[in-house]
Amino acid sequence: MKKKILSMVLAVAAAVSLAGCGSSATQSSPSGNTTTANESSAGGGGQTIKIICPYGVGGTADSIARKYALVAGKVRPEYNFIVENMTGGDGFSAANYYTDLDPSTKELLVYGYGVAYRHDLGKKYQTEVVDFDRGDIYPVATVDDRTWIMYGKPGTTLADILEKSKTGGIKMSGGNPLSDPHLALGSLVALGGGKVMVVPYDGGAAQKKGLIDGEVDVFVGTTQVALEDVEAGTMAPILAFSENAFEGFKTPDGEITVPGIAGDAKASELEAAVDYTGSILAAGGFIAIRTGADQAWIDEVIQISKDVWADPEYSDWMKEIKLNQFEVYGEDAGSHLEEACAKAVAAFDTLNGQ
Repeated sequence: MKKKILSMVLAVAAAVSLAGCGSSATQSSPSGNTTTANESSAGGGGQTIKIICPYGVGGTADSIARKYALVAGKVRPEYNFIVENMTGGDGFSAANYYTDLDPSTKELLVYGYGVAYRHDLGKKYQTEVVDFDRGDIYPVATVDDRTWIMYGKPGTTLADILEKSKTGGIKMSGGNPLSDPHLALGSLVALGGGKVMVVPYDGGAAQKKGLIDGEVDVFVGTTQVALEDVEAGTMAPILAFSENAFEGFKTPDGEITVPGIAGDAKASELEAAVDYTGSILAAGGFIAIRTGADQAWIDEVIQISKDVWADPEYSDWMKEIKLNQFEVYGEDAGSHLEEACAKAVAAFDTLNGQ
């Protein structure tokens, strides 16, 4: 069974390469990746610091990178922060580029949990080719913490989805095979004997459209990307991959509460005796630097990130788009990522039937 599932994952992963959300005018970078220059900077003077975002314009990661650059330039005018989008490989292209840089580089990387998860799975299980060492990337500060939400078409219930997963399998959109949304949903339905298949789309807009058009059964994504769709009534949040219920969604009929998968918030359709907390995976990401950078630069980026979080223009905005304020810095950020990666590998083992 393990070999069969891995073969399917390899075949699908080799055939697709997601580029993130949105589009813009592009140019070819020296490494052959697709890049976009960014206007997001608040300084205009001082030393220019480039922030590499591995996903396209318009997605959650890109929006956060741009807001970070804007606020960082305001609170630290001695720097001029700009964002460059470098798409390809669902984050792997940017990781390959970044780890080839000299450790003395001042470029920063938006570094997602999902890239680290897939790196570890690729190294351990050969689920995909991994051409970089994540040990060369040093997570400095969390800047993005999100709760994965499973969305369905209006009228779809969690009971419908769970039953279909057992009787033929469900189709989902949201990332590549073995992305963190896939690991979260796949491991959850596997506990009940269900199956899930990822249908790849190029970015969040297409992933949502796949659900709305009926090409997939569910979409697993962020809160930010679906707020307007939920309010318009074209999509319905069904389940939060969290120990807590999720508050804040507005529908045409008013505000709703989305059940979680554990504790008092646990959805009633889930089996009471089953522990689903292994499907709660850290999601979002960090501002990272090259491992081996001078300690003075590490300390500087930590302080810049603290200054950004302390500014209401950033922290209040995060609340508005229903993301979480979760701050971890330096060595604590590295330890947090290692724990998250270990949990993701365990979720894969569940998904894989081990």
